[in-house]
Amino acid sequence: MNRRTRPLIPVAIAALLLLLPFSTPAQEAPGPLAEMWIVTPKEGHSTQFVASLKEHIALRSEQDDPRQWEVYTPLLGDELGRFAIRACCFNWADLDAYTAWDESKTGVYAHFNEKVAPLVDKAEHYFDEIDWTSSHWNDGSYRYFSITEFMPRAGHANQFKGARVKLSQIAIDQGWASDERSWLWLSRIGGKPSVSLVVPHENYADMAGGDEAFFQFLASKLGSSEEAMKLMQEFSGSSWGSKYQLWEHHPDLSMQAAD
Repeated sequence: MNRRTRPLIPVAIAALLLLLPFSTPAQEAPGPLAEMWIVTPKEGHSTQFVASLKEHIALRSEQDDPRQWEVYTPLLGDELGRFAIRACCFNWADLDAYTAWDESKTGVYAHFNEKVAPLVDKAEHYFDEIDWTSSHWNDGSYRYFSITEFMPRAGHANQFKGARVKLSQIAIDQGWASDERSWLWLSRIGGKPSVSLVVPHENYADMAGGDEAFFQFLASKLGSSEEAMKLMQEFSGSSWGSKYQLWEHHPDLSMQAAD
């Protein structure tokens, strides 16, 4: 989180994961970027890490950190000891201003290196680029975030993007998007190329979805199941696989919003 600390935290770019937001700041034109750290505490030090991270986040809040850092943990698979620390949404130029703030807060830097960094076994650092045009996001009190990460095939990035944009615009323009349905498209900056679809949930019951499946909706708008399948295959065929993860937001560890 602090650029001065990066030499002390090995940045493992190779991991294939992109994460979510989350509650985006209320603004008419959100910036297209988010910054994320995925941190794994040393074995046997998770409880101490959580306490130190909470203390550090509180210090950043007291020091008027311009970023709203949010904390999440994964719920599926065999890598459950990770913590995602994420801030959204800003422009590239905002990174210069934040770097200046970061470098001016030597006390915050010292606290992180003394209290948090010694407990870290591994850290990953990414930026997310958000496609707001193809997304439909409703602000809400979300606890869980379903993340489906797609890895576009080499040489098929334009085909993947074209199908993704087409699917999204049909959903936005022809009635799938609603107050009850939200989604967000993210492209990871750092590591192997990947694009993620984020769907928020207030609770587990919310994950059941509605009565109509998206494929049925798509078929009705395109005129036939064959046309819907053709577009879906264009999308899926331009990626070599996908991964699914469910993340939980932790307000008690996150930075408290200013009044």
